[in-house]
Amino acid sequence: MKKRLNADIQKPKIVKHFYKTILAEGFEGASIAKVAKRMKIHPSLILHYFGNKENLTLALVDFVIDEYGSLLKNFKAQGLAPEDRLTRLLEALWSREYYEKINVAGSFAVLAVSFRNPKIHGKIRGLYRLFKLFLVHEFTYLMDHRVIGVNNPAHAAEVIMSMIEGSRHFRTFIIEDDQIRRYNQDMISAARHFLKGNMAK
Repeated sequence: MKKRLNADIQKPKIVKHFYKTILAEGFEGASIAKVAKRMKIHPSLILHYFGNKENLTLALVDFVIDEYGSLLKNFKAQGLAPEDRLTRLLEALWSREYYEKINVAGSFAVLAVSFRNPKIHGKIRGLYRLFKLFLVHEFTYLMDHRVIGVNNPAHAAEVIMSMIEGSRHFRTFIIEDDQIRRYNQDMISAARHFLKGNMAK
């Protein structure tokens, strides 16, 4: 039991330090040795838990999935009027909590590796599938209550996901910190316009 408890404590710590090492060194430079040095432990301990860098990377992707999954699970809209539920949803999707959950540099690093690693690619597809299902559920509810005008919740989810991910990455390179709030509000307005579009016709 003690050994298992130690693993439950150590493995998440190693994954988080691997993530920090990626941010500092880039994925290619984030070696197991550098992670161990950052943690002041012997590299053999990391190898004992994960075996190699690929398994450590898979664990990191699982960590990212859990982090974003927690945002979806913690979305609270019970008791809100349907129109207020839409507002709460869009504000959550373009919130600082979502943008800063995982550093964009870390996201880019993992995405780059996913094109060379089918296992990682599959896990990221799973994350987006989870996100899409969440949005489809919300949009179906809002459509049934005549708050939005889309007639295909799955397609609407894909468009909104593209807007979210695109704006998240784009803003890192072009939007100044003092303009982020206004930029996010503009994105929320654009998303609302798209979702309500058919209602105006």
